[in-house]
Amino acid sequence: MRPLKNSSEIAIIGGGLAGLSAACHAARLGRAVTLFEGSGLYGGLVATTNEVDGLPMPGVFSGMDLAMHLLETARKAAVQVVETSVSSIAPGERVTLTDAENRAYHPEAIIIASGASLRRLEIPGEAEFEGRGISRCATCDGGFYRGKDVVVVGGGDGAVHEALVLAKTSRLVIMVCRSPSRAKREYLDKLAARENVEFIWDHEVSAVVGSDEVAGVRLRNVKDGAVSERACAGVFPFIGVTPNTEFVPPGWRTASGHIATNADYATADPRVFAVGAVRANSGGNAVQAMAEGVGAAEAAARRLAVF
Repeated sequence: MRPLKNSSEIAIIGGGLAGLSAACHAARLGRAVTLFEGSGLYGGLVATTNEVDGLPMPGVFSGMDLAMHLLETARKAAVQVVETSVSSIAPGERVTLTDAENRAYHPEAIIIASGASLRRLEIPGEAEFEGRGISRCATCDGGFYRGKDVVVVGGGDGAVHEALVLAKTSRLVIMVCRSPSRAKREYLDKLAARENVEFIWDHEVSAVVGSDEVAGVRLRNVKDGAVSERACAGVFPFIGVTPNTEFVPPGWRTASGHIATNADYATADPRVFAVGAVRANSGGNAVQAMAEGVGAAEAAARRLAVF
């Protein structure tokens, strides 16, 4: 493998809101920036959101609208976009970033903003019905279940947001929650106002059942172990996320797989920063992710100015 010419001072891994915000700001600070995004889904998980909460600006923006605006801004600021994923980061006298095409880069600083992936249920029927009855995007697929009953699995912000989207078109939205909801009160109040939403508390989905298509879910009561079934046409699991840190040296990761950082978002290697959903103790919402991206860009630029 022959290292390529170093074409960037700051390499950013991930084209979600945190990564795009970091790229835009680092470029504004006059730094040469390369952004790596392998999935093609700019904006990350937020790209599937029809309305981003908490933005300090007038108007309503979808996750995709916001991501495309940031991507266009980054390109106008001369950010080099490489549409491939990163396979490894190797610290040393010079930090080495290797992409999925086996090309090596030696940036002066790296900002990891690779986001997270929705956690799988790991139950019978999940793989069989993935993409044909099981969906993780109500905005994308909710229309297929117009006038039908659907199950949303989970009780966090993501699950409640998806339920609100589905409640506009589905006959009935059944929320299956293992424990009391951890969602924002604003979301829960909106959900409570919908007459076509039902909650099943203290239960988990243990299987998705059906033959040619989804016919329902098998439920297990987490308190007494009782098993039951509930008919539905679609299942939307939102039970949390797993950070995308498989390319990161194991010593930088916490037990949960997140990356530990200091107050300036620097990792165990001061040349490498982490922001957004991959970072331990990250804020967790879109505005905070964007702010972290800007903060890491500032910190990386300060480091380059010193060295």
